[in-house]
Amino acid sequence: MMERDGMKRKSQRHHEEQPEARQDQAQATPQEISSEPTGEPAAADVAGLEARLRALEEENALLKQQLAEKQDSLLRAMADFDNFRRRTRQEMEEIRRIALEEFLRSLLRVMDNFERAMQAAEESQSFEKLMEGVQLTYRQLQSLLREAGVQPIEAVGKPFDPNFHEAVQRVESPDHPDETVLEEVERGYMIQSRVLRPSRVKVVKN
Repeated sequence: MMERDGMKRKSQRHHEEQPEARQDQAQATPQEISSEPTGEPAAADVAGLEARLRALEEENALLKQQLAEKQDSLLRAMADFDNFRRRTRQEMEEIRRIALEEFLRSLLRVMDNFERAMQAAEESQSFEKLMEGVQLTYRQLQSLLREAGVQPIEAVGKPFDPNFHEAVQRVESPDHPDETVLEEVERGYMIQSRVLRPSRVKVVKN
């Protein structure tokens, strides 16, 4: 009998608690309901991503434009350099041509004097006249070479130097030390500080 009374009281308490739970659920605020995860991104997040994407696209377009401008500038610079190199080459060729023409004009004057000397010697039948004309022409040619920066290499009596001399023969000479240039077979010349042609010489070897 007592057990049935206890079970009856528990059943009554259970029925009394259920309306309270339903009342609590009914009193839940909209904020609490909306705070539950729905599985979809918020509208603000989507808008932020779209704005970021537009910014990246604009930045990419700007970088492409800058790259195209740099490439165009590089191509123009390369074209300018090619034009400069071509003009420089043409100017150098023109300078060499003018210098060569000037040298040849001077050489023609030497040729003219040589022809006059031979003509005078032929008319007078004089060897002295011929020698006089040849010597005059030779001095004029030497002057022309000096003006062009050409100077003869001193060889005879100097120590043999392969930078300036070319040995064509080794000879004995008790009166001279070894490796001395004894005789010049063909004169060498310098132009400025460079060897135009080495002297061909005979060198002492005792």
